[in-house]
Amino acid sequence: MTRLISPFLLLMAAAALAAEPAEDIVAIKAGRVITVAGDDLEPGTILIRAGRIEAVGKDLEVPWNARVLNYPRGVAMPALILCHSTVGLRFPNENVPNAPYISVLDGIDPSSKTITNSLRDGIAVAHVIPANATRIGGQGAVVRLTGRTVDEMVIASPSGMKLSLAPPPGETRMESMAALRKTFVDLYAHVRDLELDQAPPAELATKPAAIADLTAVVLSRPPWETIAWEKVPLDKVAPEWRAMVDVVRGRTPAFIYCSTASDVFKAFEIMDANGLKTTLVLGADAYKLADLLASRQGLGPVVLDPELVVWQVDPDSGAEERHVTPRVLFDAGIRFALQAELDPISGPGFSRDGEHHLWYQAALLVRFGMPRAEALKAVTLTPARILGLEHRMGTIEAGKDANITVFSGDPLDARSWVEHVLIEGKEAYRRDRDPELEMLLKDPEKRF
Repeated sequence: MTRLISPFLLLMAAAALAAEPAEDIVAIKAGRVITVAGDDLEPGTILIRAGRIEAVGKDLEVPWNARVLNYPRGVAMPALILCHSTVGLRFPNENVPNAPYISVLDGIDPSSKTITNSLRDGIAVAHVIPANATRIGGQGAVVRLTGRTVDEMVIASPSGMKLSLAPPPGETRMESMAALRKTFVDLYAHVRDLELDQAPPAELATKPAAIADLTAVVLSRPPWETIAWEKVPLDKVAPEWRAMVDVVRGRTPAFIYCSTASDVFKAFEIMDANGLKTTLVLGADAYKLADLLASRQGLGPVVLDPELVVWQVDPDSGAEERHVTPRVLFDAGIRFALQAELDPISGPGFSRDGEHHLWYQAALLVRFGMPRAEALKAVTLTPARILGLEHRMGTIEAGKDANITVFSGDPLDARSWVEHVLIEGKEAYRRDRDPELEMLLKDPEKRF
C-alpha cells in the first residue's frame, strides 16, 4: 500500500535541509581581493557565513543558497578602520578640564550624518573617543557604524581613556601639566587611603595636594607598585576616580594626544610615572622625534595627525622645507594608523579636501614613496592592532569578522567609488541605494 506524503511535510523537510538561511551566507566575487594578510587574488571570492569569513580564494565553490555579490571589475578589501575619531558624537569635548567619568556611549547619535558619510567613505569601524580640548576627556568605545541603537553599535567599551597634553582653554602648558600630574598623585592618595583605611602618607597628603607647589608635584612619582589591589575596596572608590583606576592598573589603555613634538617627552613622563599602557596620538611635527620614538621600548604603533606634510622656513637660509611626517617615521621603523580630518557635523562628507577621506590619506603614503601594502595596513590592520582587535578585523582571513568594503576600482585611486560596505556580513551601505549621493551627482555643476 502506497502512503501519500503530505505536501506540508515535504516543505518542512526541504526547509530542514538548508543549513542556514540564504541571507546568512554571502559570496563576494570581485575582480581583485586585497587580503592585506598576503597576496592579492585576481579574481577572488570571499565566502561569508553567519557574519564571519569562512574562506577566501580564487576558485571557491559557492553554496547554492548563498547571496552572491558580483563585482567583476571591483576591488574588495578589509573595511577601513578609524582609530581615533569623534564620529557620531554630538559634541566632541566636555567643558570641564577633567572628565574621566564620562563615556562617549552617552553622546553617540546612531542617526548622525558623520556615520552615514563614514560608511560612504568605506569605513566600517570607528574608535570614538573625546577630542583634544579636554585634559582628561573621558572613555572611548569601538563601534560598528551600523545599528539603530548605541547598544547595537558597540564592539568594545571602554576602549581607552583620552588624555590631552594640549592645555584646555584658559590654561598655560605649565598649569595643565601640573594639574595632570596632580590628578595621578591625588588618585594614588585616594586609593592608598582606601587600602590602609587611614589617612594617606604624609608626603602625599601635604605638598602634592597643593597645586601651587609645582616643584613637589613635578617630582612626585606615585609608588603604584606598593598598592595591593586585592585589598582595595573598589566599590568605595569615588565615582570620579573609578575609570582612572582601570587606567593605572593597565586594564584600560590611555590615548595621549601630543599636539607638539615636545609634548612627547611629557607623555613619556606620565606613562613611566604611572605605568600606563599607552598609544600616542601625535601632532603634525612628530617627524622631529622619529629617532626618539623608535628607541622607545614597547611603544607600539602610533596615530598620526591628519596633516601629513609640514612646511617650515629654515631659520638660516629662509628657504621653505617640506617634511613628510609618515615617511620619516616609517623610515625610522615606526608603524602608525592614519586619521581623517572630520567635520564635526558631517564627518568625511564630500569635501574636495583630501584630508577628509581616509583612503586619500593612505594614497598619499604611496605618493610619498611608502610601499603600497604598508599604506593599506595604516587604515586596516594597524588600527585593528592598536585597538586590540586584530584577531577580529583588519585583514580578509577565515574566521574574522566579515567587514568588507568593495570599491569600483583601485581603493587608492580618486576615481574609484565605494560600492558596497558589509559589517559582520550584513549590508551597511550600497552606492546604488544612496539617495543623497544620487541627488548630489544629479547636477554636475552643483558645488560640494
